[in-house]
Amino acid sequence: MTPVTIARPSSLIHAFIAAKTGMALSGTQRRRLDERLAVLQGSLSESQYLLHLQSSSGAADLSTLISVVAVHKTDLFRDEVQLSAFRTHVLEPLVARVLGRPLRVWSAGCATGEEVATLLMMMEEAGADGSSTVLGTDISEVALNRARTLSFPGEQVRRLPGGLRERYFVPDGSRSILVPELRERASFQHHNLMESPYPKAAGGEGFDIIFCRNVLIYFTSEAFDRVVGLLAERLAPGGTLILSAAEPLLQAPPSLRIIRSENAFFYVRAQEQLAPARRDSGRFPTVGQEPRRDSGRFPTVGQEQRRDSGRFPTIPVPPAQGGSPESGRYPAVRPAEAQDRLDEHPLHLEADRLFAQVLDGVGEGDMQTEDYLRRCLALDPDLSAARYLLGMLLELRESFGEAAAEYRKALRSLEEGRARSTPFFLNHARLRVACEKAIARMEGGGKAR
Repeated sequence: MTPVTIARPSSLIHAFIAAKTGMALSGTQRRRLDERLAVLQGSLSESQYLLHLQSSSGAADLSTLISVVAVHKTDLFRDEVQLSAFRTHVLEPLVARVLGRPLRVWSAGCATGEEVATLLMMMEEAGADGSSTVLGTDISEVALNRARTLSFPGEQVRRLPGGLRERYFVPDGSRSILVPELRERASFQHHNLMESPYPKAAGGEGFDIIFCRNVLIYFTSEAFDRVVGLLAERLAPGGTLILSAAEPLLQAPPSLRIIRSENAFFYVRAQEQLAPARRDSGRFPTVGQEPRRDSGRFPTVGQEQRRDSGRFPTIPVPPAQGGSPESGRYPAVRPAEAQDRLDEHPLHLEADRLFAQVLDGVGEGDMQTEDYLRRCLALDPDLSAARYLLGMLLELRESFGEAAAEYRKALRSLEEGRARSTPFFLNHARLRVACEKAIARMEGGGKAR
């Protein structure tokens, strides 16, 4: 029997899958969806097949379609700069504070399990209680089935420092599997972030830490804000939410305050009711400040990345030789874009000064912020971080054509090596990814973060 091809895009089914997943589907995702629908839909009309997907008999097809659009690119110790900051500013202080109590950690959108394994190893290295647990959840049953094995391709594990490989992995054919004493601390559960109820930590309490990285960047603005609010509710008082560097909160929930370190930013649930913020508190609170309701529009680290970025290896870049002076276990990694700024052009230094003011929330509103960003770019057209933020501002205004143009210019500077290092919350590798995702959103019609 010849497969039935869909003559036109299935707009109703696209809308249903987008609402089900919270994603703003890119052109590529829509094409993949249509290719799979051409096989699964058969002779059913679009409305008939939509009813099928909403019934119990269509659960398997729905799961397949969700897996088609879901993104599961991940690695062990992904984004070592952020993880190093997390270890220093979140994990180790937490272990010391709750000595003797197991930690409750959730990896929301765990994909094929690399982040769960990473967190288990980090907790063990930090001396967390042996009963500490990590819950991994994902919308894709296919990804979860792989995650449950906690086994990974041999080449991925070989890129880790030898100490980690020897302590935490055993060979399993062409793959390597996490040691049993860590595997037993992991659990996995199917969960769609667009659906309630959300998982609860053991004992029904809140989670100490929730990781949700490189998931919400694909969501619509409305879904993004809703999910962040629900994740915040699942945190224990004082618990920390970690998003990726490419997922800034354009409006942080009032229950969360932003904690900035040199190389990353984190969102911490208040221990008690927040006092009203001072009018002059700004949009980027540092440690100890309470955020205004509009805080976090453009969260920033506020300082340049250190040359020694931490003790966890960047994947897939092979780890550098030499260990951390603290433990000798993790190699120092130097971000590719780190460079001396002593001989910079005066115009570039002035552009950086203006950009730093934007990051510090100097502008009284979007129009003034836009003016500062455009002045930065007049001084240095290749200040890609400023151009990316200008694109975000235009996207929020739903000027999607102009936003796409700015994102493309930023990406071109990065690809051609003209972009300079800048004190921004994204390093160049992550900024390239953010620009690429933003361009895909614009191609998909915008209205997504």
